[in-house]
Amino acid sequence: MTLSAGLVLTSTLLCAPVTDFVFTYAVVVMPGLARLADKEFIRAFQVTDEVIQNN
Repeated sequence: MTLSAGLVLTSTLLCAPVTDFVFTYAVVVMPGLARLADKEFIRAFQVTDEVIQNN
């Protein structure tokens, strides 16, 4: 296996979990957030952002 083929394979394998996370977020979290009023929606994102930045 050449270096470039190895890098492509590694990149593909590392992108798969990120794709799964984004898809799961879009299917599970966003429909729930869509039910909130605008002010609650913004607050939910602010709280989520705080948790992400603190961990």
